[in-house]
Amino acid sequence: MKNFPRTLAFAIRQAPPMLAILALAGLLSLAARAEVEKAPAAPKAEARPAIDPKADELMRRMCDYLAQAAHFSVDAEVWQDIQLGSGQQVQAGRTIELQVRRPDRFHAEVRSTRRNRGLFYDGKSITLLNRIQNLYGIIPAPPTLDGALDTASEHFGIALPLEDIIVSDPYKSGMRKVRTGIHLGQVSVLGVQCEHLAFSLGKVDWQIWIEQGARPVPRKIVITYKDEEATPQYTAILSHWDFQTPLPDFLFTFEPPNGAKKVDVKEIAAANAKHAAPEPQKEDK
Repeated sequence: MKNFPRTLAFAIRQAPPMLAILALAGLLSLAARAEVEKAPAAPKAEARPAIDPKADELMRRMCDYLAQAAHFSVDAEVWQDIQLGSGQQVQAGRTIELQVRRPDRFHAEVRSTRRNRGLFYDGKSITLLNRIQNLYGIIPAPPTLDGALDTASEHFGIALPLEDIIVSDPYKSGMRKVRTGIHLGQVSVLGVQCEHLAFSLGKVDWQIWIEQGARPVPRKIVITYKDEEATPQYTAILSHWDFQTPLPDFLFTFEPPNGAKKVDVKEIAAANAKHAAPEPQKEDK
């Protein structure tokens, strides 16, 4: 997802690692020499993240629930701040329909006013379909969701939608570089009671709203990029979670549409990038 911390991925961009702090270890006396040399500096251990135990407990519970699900489907409405050529900041929106079947199936449909694409992973290969231009590309992929996600990123140059809820260990993926975390209480998201958590990676902050009760699924995710001009945000509203309906093989098997042309995956990635954001608006003279 520029979503979660993996891409976060929840599209997140990884925060730079903390610099090691070196300390002088003392002086060594050499009997054969009159000189005194400084011992090699030893790095100090990094401080433990300051995470509220309640926030950590709720996050672990949600991640375990997703990781243990044999299959699920979910819809998402995503809004992301972008800058036009004029410098004006606007929001671009898209919808995502996602189906996942562990350990080796994935299908997503991503739609907006400017692009419409499908992504298919059948345990052997990944197919990216540009429905607007009727082009598709196929690459071989490892037989695991984690491996397929990495392959898609490397070959297509994109992060698959909502990948931080798809990986085998969502907690490790989402919390890897977290510095602070707090529990902000209970709020409603589209009529669903949720626990509101907030985390920070330093230059990137993210929030998550987790459904209360027996089904602790994420209902809303917000990522704030504090190191970028105008502090852009990414927001995803998740709905229609379904852990019961079976997901048969045909959902993840790609069948080329009539007239579709097979091309190199780099051409698909370039076409997607071209249609990823609205064109700059011309100013009236």
